[in-house]
Amino acid sequence: MASEKTPLLNGVENGEPPQTDAQIQNISKDVAETETKAGWTKQQILTAVTLSLMNISQTISFSILAPFYPSEAAKKGASSAEVGLVFGVFQLIIFITSPIYGNFIQQIGAKSMFLSGSFILGGCSIAFGFLDKCPDGPVYVAMCFVSRSIEANGCAMLGTASFAIMASTFRKNVGQALGTLEIFSGLGMVLGPSIGGALYTAGGYLLPFLVIGGIVWATTLLSFFILPPITDMPKMSGNIFSLLRIPGCIIVYLVIAGSGMYLSFLDPTFSPWIQKTFPWMTVGTIGLFFMILPAVYALSAPFSGYVSDKGYQGSMSVAGLFLTGISYFLLGPSPWLSWLIPTTLPLTAVALILLGISIGAALIPVFPLVIRLAKSRGFEDNLQTYGLMAGMFQSGFCLGGFVGPSAAGYFTGQFGFEWATSVCGFISIFLACLMLTYILIMKSKGQWPVPIPEEQQDEEKTTPNSVESPTQVN
Repeated sequence: MASEKTPLLNGVENGEPPQTDAQIQNISKDVAETETKAGWTKQQILTAVTLSLMNISQTISFSILAPFYPSEAAKKGASSAEVGLVFGVFQLIIFITSPIYGNFIQQIGAKSMFLSGSFILGGCSIAFGFLDKCPDGPVYVAMCFVSRSIEANGCAMLGTASFAIMASTFRKNVGQALGTLEIFSGLGMVLGPSIGGALYTAGGYLLPFLVIGGIVWATTLLSFFILPPITDMPKMSGNIFSLLRIPGCIIVYLVIAGSGMYLSFLDPTFSPWIQKTFPWMTVGTIGLFFMILPAVYALSAPFSGYVSDKGYQGSMSVAGLFLTGISYFLLGPSPWLSWLIPTTLPLTAVALILLGISIGAALIPVFPLVIRLAKSRGFEDNLQTYGLMAGMFQSGFCLGGFVGPSAAGYFTGQFGFEWATSVCGFISIFLACLMLTYILIMKSKGQWPVPIPEEQQDEEKTTPNSVESPTQVN
């Protein structure tokens, strides 16, 4: 789009001559460096509002199915395994397509990709509401897969563009900005099931999808007008595998995938387990328990982002992974602990609260950590790099989102809920040990925190031999 090719700071006001690309980039960096002192600029505020609105709409669109779709699908002849795959294929498609969109974000344009993805998401949400008119059996199941797969492509475009826009706009506070956006993601996960259940009760199967699809389309229209154009920065060659060749990025990718798994692991299994364990609980009460994890995650995410921006990305992520493992051991609890800790509702609530805190602590810090790792290997500070990072982040998270429900359904069916949560806990402990080992090795080499060129240049400028005169200070 032409608007995305127009620099934000073009220097043509007041009759001044146009500025070069190098001058534009220098000005952009100066603005980024002063954002923590002067607060958010108008561009940043508009961007934050737009991404937040779409974040909450996107997560509501995904989570709105949970309270009623499994029972409706069963009426249409779908098995529990097919229902689980309908949920899982959404994440699988995002996992496959996110790196592709991340690689082409420069050619497509971040804003264009954002708007296109949100339009597809809204349209498929509405279309899904008419699938109950399909014939029972294989035709119905196939149409569910098709609809969810196309919708997942829209989400991949939307998510990849959102992360790239956020990282490009909030250069010095990526973790804090990501934490702020995750408030709305968590809020969407909290509100989605309750809104879906209420609309389903009020108007049947179609109403929830019409409402959320309409909201997504309305947000798309609003975004078209208020989302600022994204500065076109120099293109850099490379793809997501260029990032994954960095040893630290491979570990970070596993942590991202693990976080996606932890958040989605309980989707197909928690409700049947809690109904069986506490049969006196009403559907409304069970819904409140479903809200605990995403609500705590949303509330704690900004704090996690704030702490990570203070330079504690590695230690905070390791602590979050260890706490996630402990939380999953308490949820059930694990068969090794059942002789010592009885299964009670308060214990279940505490485990869910700890999960919400720990998953945010494990996930939020790794995005700024990826940025440091990329810069340390010569990746430029531009939109193309952020697009690659966004594709990697989205891909890893959705890989976990696919593995989580699928593994949960299998292990719960074969070994029971308590053993399934124990397996998830052990995976988190393993990743914590892996991350901790990497940090210790890097520290032993004097390379932690990960050194990046711009900070090394700043240190050189502050040495006595390179102090500039007062007139040269901006």
